[in-house]
Amino acid sequence: MSAYHANRTYDPAYDVRDYVELQDRSMSPPNGVLRCIVAARRGGKTWALRAIAKRRNDAQPASARYLRLCSAGASLEEAPAGTCLLIDEPGEALAHDPAGFLARCAELHGKGMHLVAALSPAEWARLREIDTHGRIHRRDLLFLPPVRPVEAAALASRTPAATALFAQLPPSWRRSLFLLELVFEMAEDPARSAGGDLHGLLRDVVERSEDTEFGYFDTVFHNGLTEGQRAILHDVARGAAPLHKDEVLERCGLLVTEGGRQGLGDPVLEAYLTPLRIHHLSDIHVGPKAAERVDVKEQGAHGERLGKAAGAGPLRESYANHLRELATHGQAPHLLVLSGDIAEYGSASQYDEAKEWLARLASSLADHPRLAPDEPRVLVAPGNHDVDWKQTSAAADPRARHRPFATAFDGFPRATRTHLEEHPDTRALSVARYPDFGAEILLLGSSELGGEVEDDPVRRELFELIDRLKQDAMSEPDLERAAKLRADVSRIDPGLVHHQDLRRVRETVWRQPVLIAVLHHPISPLPATEVVRFSGLLNAGEVKDTLFHVGCCLVLHGHVHAGWFGKEQWPERHHERSMRVAAAPSLGSREIQEPNGFNEIEILRERREGGTAYELTVRRMYREGTGWVEKAVMGPFTPGA
Repeated sequence: MSAYHANRTYDPAYDVRDYVELQDRSMSPPNGVLRCIVAARRGGKTWALRAIAKRRNDAQPASARYLRLCSAGASLEEAPAGTCLLIDEPGEALAHDPAGFLARCAELHGKGMHLVAALSPAEWARLREIDTHGRIHRRDLLFLPPVRPVEAAALASRTPAATALFAQLPPSWRRSLFLLELVFEMAEDPARSAGGDLHGLLRDVVERSEDTEFGYFDTVFHNGLTEGQRAILHDVARGAAPLHKDEVLERCGLLVTEGGRQGLGDPVLEAYLTPLRIHHLSDIHVGPKAAERVDVKEQGAHGERLGKAAGAGPLRESYANHLRELATHGQAPHLLVLSGDIAEYGSASQYDEAKEWLARLASSLADHPRLAPDEPRVLVAPGNHDVDWKQTSAAADPRARHRPFATAFDGFPRATRTHLEEHPDTRALSVARYPDFGAEILLLGSSELGGEVEDDPVRRELFELIDRLKQDAMSEPDLERAAKLRADVSRIDPGLVHHQDLRRVRETVWRQPVLIAVLHHPISPLPATEVVRFSGLLNAGEVKDTLFHVGCCLVLHGHVHAGWFGKEQWPERHHERSMRVAAAPSLGSREIQEPNGFNEIEILRERREGGTAYELTVRRMYREGTGWVEKAVMGPFTPGA
């Protein structure tokens, strides 16, 4: 026989809680017409009332009666004076005739009965709302005490396996005896134990809690809380300070404060309400053209000391500081997405510097209950400056230009990158999948032929003639400069996504509701002006058509060093489907026409009637003064709408 069963009816042999104090307080005469014990739905109210009834009846037979009002035919019937009536599940009565329920309580109280009602936060609020005669007093409010560590440990002690598992569980899973019992029940079942994978087990428990017999999220969140309380939990889940405080949420354990920061106390609510936060960074340009935090005009060692004291250094360090600050307030992103031009020239030294910076960023990322430990957190797509331009001549191996980027990010912890160094006929798509959250992120390499050198026979002959005429008169440095200028003049640097990659995108089965694509070059013209050959995406139309075809809802890119939001539609080919586009400002280049910045994406995932709903919001953040401020918002929008 199983030692654990989450839906077990009351059995004193399995009760691990101490209700002595709650019983003593609930049995004292009320200030109004009844005492109220408030706890979250699935918080153990039924077992508390059953335990109180048993102990009273053990001490004095027939002195207490347990009454479950949601049962068929149940009503508040009279009993002898002095009888304690323990009322459970009064929600239906409060929904249909709240005034009648309260009037009946007053009538029974007047006849000498002692009434104790177990209420959810929403039911307590409803009683207070409809009480116009002072029958409900704030001083009659009691709370089911939080689960004590010794009680949780006692529940786990039924089997050695549960005791061992209990020691591994995060603190949030130890606060609810119902969820603990469900964890141990599933761990006991070999078909549901997730093979010893703790994250997988807890993920399965969250999903199991939504089975018809439990309906946990709807029961606790939608049915058990007021609209205002739900809004507070949404704010806290987003890392924002709620507009109002609510003692009931705190006393019920749905809000907890740890390390000076408020968070959700229920792991199932946390899994459903915590949005996925993504920071989209682009055009870092680690190298000689990187933007500086401080404009140091003073020259020499004196100027260097002054600059250092004033906080001189790359502007990207300002973002690193900002990320650390977000982490202290519970608002750090869960993922970093970089859409190219990490380095200025793609040199090994620049990549070393970039990787050290990225490693520090990654250490500040937040954990998310729906992201597995081995799922990627840093996603990198290359730009045209991440190509080794020294290896782009007609004689060079076409893949060689991408190998420095590949070498740089091979083995980077919890990272995913594109694989342009591999042949387009055989390489795999670069996709980061987050199935438990319901999102997939596709990385496309649009710098396939970045840094390409144009072989124009007429121009080549002209250059050779000029070289012969000037060779005797030019010094060695001038000859080297002339050779570099010749190479730059002939460079076309086109943006292009290889057709084989687009074919693979179409052939892939995309299973998640949220599909985001990332590439360096823009898929649509932007208001910003850039006079340079092939600055856009040569096959932008085909790329857009492909992304529409597979249901992509958001495209992230950089390249033009300007922020821009857009909404794309193609009615004659893709009906009413929409696809949003978010261009990120340059985070780190000094060659800009607007402030440095980045994009912040928030994806809300919530269980609603009929299934799971998603909403995306994109915010553009600019560097202003010494901080980062929001300047534009796109959304919220739903995938495809």
